[in-house]
Amino acid sequence: MSGVLSRPALAELPSGVSIRTAVSDDLGNLADYFETLSESSRYNRFMGSVGSFSVIAFECLIRGCRAERFTLVAEVEEPSGVAMIAEASYAYHRDKKCGEFAISVANRWQRRGLGSALLCEVQCRAVNLGFLDLFGETLKANEPMKTLARKGGFEFTRSSDWRAVRFDKKLAEQASIS
Repeated sequence: MSGVLSRPALAELPSGVSIRTAVSDDLGNLADYFETLSESSRYNRFMGSVGSFSVIAFECLIRGCRAERFTLVAEVEEPSGVAMIAEASYAYHRDKKCGEFAISVANRWQRRGLGSALLCEVQCRAVNLGFLDLFGETLKANEPMKTLARKGGFEFTRSSDWRAVRFDKKLAEQASIS
């Protein structure tokens, strides 16, 4: 499935929310963010239980310091300072010739358009890098992620993991970035 990409989801973000590319200085905040996710949200995001949030954040940020790997974070200004409320990670697999993404949104921020906005940003960034095949996997029981993928125009296929479903999308060669 393909189509021209645009960024309408960004205009629909809740007031005060911004999305940016994560940097190595975000390591601690990203680990803290993963830890604050509910047990079910963590399980859905990582498709299993997690041993060390610091290791996962390190994998997302430090090892991801290449053009074909990036992490996006959504933040909001709160009275106590800036809080990370969502993230999306992307990695291009040269051997598979496609990019893989994963998204999580803090429980109290779910169903407000953050997942759609992050998915839109991942797709636009991938196209701009010249990577036109995108996929994700989620547990079969993860209805919010499956709904997001369906709304995003992904086609569902079998996963090599019996617990999961895979969704794929062929991205348009030109992205409309407005």
